[in-house]
Amino acid sequence: MGFLSFLFGEGGTNNKPQDPYWQRDPSLKFYRLLAIKPDRLKLGGRGGVFALYHKGVRPGWVYVGATRDLGDAVERMKDHPEVSAMDARGGLFMTWAFIKDDKRDGVVAYLRHHLKPEVDDPDLDREMGCNPQNAKHIPVLLPG
Repeated sequence: MGFLSFLFGEGGTNNKPQDPYWQRDPSLKFYRLLAIKPDRLKLGGRGGVFALYHKGVRPGWVYVGATRDLGDAVERMKDHPEVSAMDARGGLFMTWAFIKDDKRDGVVAYLRHHLKPEVDDPDLDREMGCNPQNAKHIPVLLPG
């Protein structure tokens, strides 16, 4: 099954992780959250899965979620007290992949299982339309 059929649902039951094309800045690094300008990147109204990572002495994954509007997700992450506080740990970085709505929860469930992000916020999940709790895992290549 190819990447496009994985994202857009054209048959196949391959459990091999697919490459969702995690987005990076022009220097091929994750975007610094506080520097992201959603309008410049045309993220408003575009859905997908996103992951936040902090660097520092003990780097780690912060939050993984899905949304119908990645531009809004960027602003929510900047304003989320628990998430934004982690910028002091060496910087807070974000990547995302454009994934079809009916696949997002399964991708998030898979990523959370493997990345073990520090922030678990069911209220934020609900606000963004993300519901991975009982979703069947959909394997993708991990961001990295």
